Amino acid sequence: MQHEVRVRTSRGLRRFFIDDAFCQSLSVVERRNVQSVSLFIASWVTLLADSPLDPGNKPPHLFSRFLSRIQEDGVKATVTRFTNLAHEFVSLHSLMGTPSLIGEWIDGFKDTPVFFEYNRYYQTGDISIARFLYTFLNFGKKLEFVDESFNETAFRGWTDIETGLANLELSSVDTDSISAVLKTLLPRFSLEDFRPKFGPGAVQERGVRGRIGKLRSFQYDPLIDRFLFHGHIGKYGLGKESGLTPDRVIPDVSKWDPARGISSRVARLMFVPKNLKVARSICMEPSTLMYFQQGIMSRMTELIESSRFGSFIRLNDQSYNRDLSLIGSYTSEIDTIDLSSASDCLSLELVKKVFPQSWQIPMIVSRSHSAILPDGTLRPLLKFAPMGSALCFPTQCLLFASVCIYAACLYTYEAENVNVEFLDWMSSATIRRIARKFRRSRSLAVHGFQPLGIYGDDICVDRRLTDIVKAILSRLGFVVNDEKSFTGSQSFRESCGGFYLNGHDITPLYFRVKGVKEFTTPSHVASQVHLINSAWVRGYKNLYRFLRYSIMTWESRGRLRNKTSSFNPIPYVSDSLHFGILCKSPLNNHVEQRTHKDYQREEIRVWTISYDRKVSDAALLDSIDAYEYMRWWPGHTSDKPLEVNSSIPRYDTGSPGLRWRWIPV
Repeated sequence: MQHEVRVRTSRGLRRFFIDDAFCQSLSVVERRNVQSVSLFIASWVTLLADSPLDPGNKPPHLFSRFLSRIQEDGVKATVTRFTNLAHEFVSLHSLMGTPSLIGEWIDGFKDTPVFFEYNRYYQTGDISIARFLYTFLNFGKKLEFVDESFNETAFRGWTDIETGLANLELSSVDTDSISAVLKTLLPRFSLEDFRPKFGPGAVQERGVRGRIGKLRSFQYDPLIDRFLFHGHIGKYGLGKESGLTPDRVIPDVSKWDPARGISSRVARLMFVPKNLKVARSICMEPSTLMYFQQGIMSRMTELIESSRFGSFIRLNDQSYNRDLSLIGSYTSEIDTIDLSSASDCLSLELVKKVFPQSWQIPMIVSRSHSAILPDGTLRPLLKFAPMGSALCFPTQCLLFASVCIYAACLYTYEAENVNVEFLDWMSSATIRRIARKFRRSRSLAVHGFQPLGIYGDDICVDRRLTDIVKAILSRLGFVVNDEKSFTGSQSFRESCGGFYLNGHDITPLYFRVKGVKEFTTPSHVASQVHLINSAWVRGYKNLYRFLRYSIMTWESRGRLRNKTSSFNPIPYVSDSLHFGILCKSPLNNHVEQRTHKDYQREEIRVWTISYDRKVSDAALLDSIDAYEYMRWWPGHTSDKPLEVNSSIPRYDTGSPGLRWRWIPV
């Protein structure tokens, strides 16, 4: 595979070639890595040509020297050095205590191809230059890279956390206080209108793919049957009276029979590439448990939104946390706290001690109790819900929000100089009073704390509470990542993928092209189209042209002249509401066109990404009927008639694919 990069320089057009030999000179030999690294480096070079300072006038030797330096140091070392420089660049910006906002001069920029841009920014403070610098330095931070040594390192970290949880001693003051917050502000857990579903991810059972496959592997689980169906919220016999019965929520109730097999309660530990330095650990849950976890997560979301916690936790809206981090970047009144491996550090013992019983029962009976390690051994899980469980995210949100409210209670208790014991002072009325002190807005007429925002392990909290929150989290077994936490007078904040410098959005553009291979895949097409469109929106014309040319020259088989097309059949579009590559005037002359006589419209035949695919195996018909029922009932109440049409030839299988379709121009 070879990528030709054309850039305009001060001495005219220059061409650079990034091929397999170049990657081998970097000691990159794994085929998947060669393909992704070569596309990344070619993209990185074109991004350099998109500098806001005199675009097209950089000397050609600057590009050659950049490529030579990558060959000398290696791609991993180069990307790591640049990302560390990016962190230093934003961390030195300060609102007070330094002669200037920008901070001290950074000598590390002298050995980079963007030294000229940094020097100009240091003199002028032009935010457009800072935005380009932060993107260029961070461009390879999310590069997908496969390395078995990463898995070994991640596994050691995973086992170290489990060992730490075994030795963790929780303070009764902490657990009692957090428990009081949750008990006061959370409504009683209810399974009314309970609607479980299959998730989109992989499951523990090998060979099970798509939702129809998950349906066929569905099995009976005695704990769920006992505590949810026959013991609703721990009260035996009330499950049926509340309308919660197997035939109400299981698509094929005939499978809910212990004689047909018992569901596993063991997850499978896996590692997936995260970036050039580490791999990420995930656990694939058993299909049956994941089915019920999805329903419990939906109920948790509804109850959170209807409670006081809904003011702090927006499970479907990351923009709230981004807005708070933006405010903190120019006022320094809101800090952002980052945690390392937060999902793995949340212990089962902590959940048992702080959550109300009505919440504990559905949360615990639907979790995996053990994990199969990569070497085949079985290990009990001391963490509550690893990454991969549907319950991991909402549980983290509730716990961290409670920790922040607990910290506000401690701060207020000391400020008011109360003469009673803290736990005696911390009544339900006091907790509600303190929770109301977190402002819904930044109106100066309201006295209290700055708005609180929790999204997973992204925490935005009033700066006066930061040290207290960090201390509590450490006692609970969590590891605060001080390097990625931005506090005090620093004029940089980051939360939920939003990066802000003194009130300006400098969120970088990452190279996040997934699954770069010699053949097309849905993840590759979707991620590269997204990167192309992001380059278009940000005005990176060279990067846009290169990536567009790269993806559009893939060969693809279609009905276009009954032969292999010389262009990839991805449409050009004029807005982001439709799938395709953004451009000003989408002519789409590269694809087959027709006039639809019935609809009286012009159409083009292109690739789209869809979850629909034909199921031709006649042996699946019984499963399809049940699956159609499963698709039907979540959108209907039980008093409506069944509306199933099993003659429809397409079904949502849960796995994406590239589909040929005629769409209107």
